[in-house]
Amino acid sequence: FAEWEALWADEGVYWVPANGEHTDPHTDVSLIYDNRSRMHNRVERYVGGKAYSQQPPPRTVHLVANVAVERVAPGAPPAGGAGDADAVRVVHSTVQVAESRPGVRIDWVARVTHHLVERDGALRIVFKKVVLVDNDQELTTIDFLL
Repeated sequence: FAEWEALWADEGVYWVPANGEHTDPHTDVSLIYDNRSRMHNRVERYVGGKAYSQQPPPRTVHLVANVAVERVAPGAPPAGGAGDADAVRVVHSTVQVAESRPGVRIDWVARVTHHLVERDGALRIVFKKVVLVDNDQELTTIDFLL
């Protein structure tokens, strides 16, 4: 988790909207809407064994496909994203996460958008939006990071 957390810019935002794709995290309910501080707290809970809904930890496999770079352009990301004057690389993909825990097997499928900026010679995530295909349905607990 420390390696994953290190990929994020200080102003990074991780968003999993509820009830469709075209929502605003400032006015609509979100499944997850974390800034860097909240992401750090979430990672500390996982690593420290305090994410009780994740005990025992699930086994997961991630499949990422259809990766496409939309553009490299200056400017701020859309609603919910953090931004600055850096060139933003917008990357789209699809993801399937197979989660297995005792007696339960769940497939999480989503369209994902990343906004990346170059900082100190490395790409950093400033915005990640994960739109679950069934985010308008009743969902089980999503405590791990998609």
